[in-house]
Amino acid sequence: MKMRNDDVKRITEIKQYLLDPPVSFRLYEYAPVYLRKAIEVLQNYPESKSVIDYFQQLAEQFETRQINQANLLTILKEAGIAISKLTSK
Repeated sequence: MKMRNDDVKRITEIKQYLLDPPVSFRLYEYAPVYLRKAIEVLQNYPESKSVIDYFQQLAEQFETRQINQANLLTILKEAGIAISKLTSK
């Protein structure tokens, strides 16, 4: 997927955070913010609709704490991989 330079920079920063999140008890607060930022960037690209939908669901699950603490880091990494796959097209 071809992206504008500013968007590439923003989405790369978000991807790095998701792939290697800080070890923190506040991940439930941080993660939805990053997912929403990614959604904001990706909304400019119609081919990213499935990833946007996935991130919206994840953000809602984080906000309502429906994601098990044990799976938290794995889910964030999967979100980062989803961005990687999208941006490598």
